[in-house]
Amino acid sequence: MLHHIAAVGGSLAKRYIEDGLEANDSSGSNPPASTDEAILAGFPLAIYFITGLLFIYPAIGVFYTAHSVFPTLAMIEDPNPPPEYTSVPLDVPEGSVPSGEFEVVEASGKPITSSLRATHRLLWVWGREGYFRGLVCALITVFSTVILAAFITVYTFLPHFVGSFIATVLLTQLSTAWVHIVITPPSARPWYSRILPFRYVFQATALPLLVHWATSVVAVELPRLLAVMIGLPLRLSEEADDNMGTDPRLPSLLLKGIPVAALALLLYLFAVIPARVILVRVQASLLPPTEDTIVPFDRSFKGKLDPAVLGGGSETFLTMRDALTTFGREGWTRLVKMYLKVFGTTVVFYTVVTVTFALEGGVILTLNWLLSGGK
Repeated sequence: MLHHIAAVGGSLAKRYIEDGLEANDSSGSNPPASTDEAILAGFPLAIYFITGLLFIYPAIGVFYTAHSVFPTLAMIEDPNPPPEYTSVPLDVPEGSVPSGEFEVVEASGKPITSSLRATHRLLWVWGREGYFRGLVCALITVFSTVILAAFITVYTFLPHFVGSFIATVLLTQLSTAWVHIVITPPSARPWYSRILPFRYVFQATALPLLVHWATSVVAVELPRLLAVMIGLPLRLSEEADDNMGTDPRLPSLLLKGIPVAALALLLYLFAVIPARVILVRVQASLLPPTEDTIVPFDRSFKGKLDPAVLGGGSETFLTMRDALTTFGREGWTRLVKMYLKVFGTTVVFYTVVTVTFALEGGVILTLNWLLSGGK
């Protein structure tokens, strides 16, 4: 979102600068601009900058919390909470942290993650700390993965996508710690204190990571291959972009794009999301028994493992098959609905940002026109 803001602001700024240069060239004897004129020239940039700052928190809420945290909670929530969970109201004051094991439920008794509003209210019990939980760990994980993947690619001459997989496996402790941070209440403990031994985490997550990586690659490359086979250009030239509105090939290109988009959507729904569910549930099965969760969580995964045991044995983490089979039909339905709602929220957010900057641009251009005497 921020790069779109920068692009819009940069384009308008460029226009104002070019207009100013043309005005100076056409009247070379003009005196230097006054202080008031300089302030007016910088006014648009200041408005766009302030607006961009105001959208930072909402952007993180949409593109991090809603896209990553909400689905993760949906992937591990048990619709039939264990008896040790007790209900607490959602309208507790911000920053009032509940203690002990708990469940935050709607009045209807439905799972928390069946509603975006209920999930939002659950996280907001802890204020911004709860809503942006795991953000530092996520940023460190992404940054470390990118750097390590680049290092592996450069010094081993492996393809980048292979290097990224190796880096992801080597840093699996970080992604597992992120899952644990997301599904547990905020803590004063530093995030790195949640990192489990590498051998244990690697043994549990190596195969799910491989499956998740492979499905992600296939979900990108298969639609690309289909596009090439049916003659759909992957990139349009600048000239084609300029004439896209009058290009006679446009209807044909749109028709060809339908099966490509459909294939990408099907692969995402039936390959990438299930692989992600498996990975997250396996990582959640590594949660130490002393840790509480913020949503109902069946640590035994319907009796598939003993949650009281933690440490290197084959029975202390969930297998891929069990991770998939213990996530019932209700869970899949709830998760897909969650993704659809998050997609709708993203569209609304983009619309609000676009309309806001468009209105600001219109007001600024109108003021500029009025100050120039209607010229």
